[in-house]
Amino acid sequence: MPQAEKIIDKLKSLIDAGKKTERPKCERIAELLKKLKKQERAAKEKLAKEKDRTKRKRLSTEIKILHTQRKKAIRRYKELRKNC
Repeated sequence: MPQAEKIIDKLKSLIDAGKKTERPKCERIAELLKKLKKQERAAKEKLAKEKDRTKRKRLSTEIKILHTQRKKAIRRYKELRKNC
């Protein structure tokens, strides 16, 4: 019986360790989301002020990329948030 208790304790510690590693992931993704949103807003502001056609096209492409990255990060954050 004592050996079974040791195994159970080890399993509990492993499960707890898994939860501890997911918490920082949630925090990192939340920080990343804030940075991406800030970058996207800055790019939109630049786009509104820019008059050169090629620069506008480059900025609009950058905005699309940032928006797609944010969508992916939001999806992942929602998945992880259930466990956080």
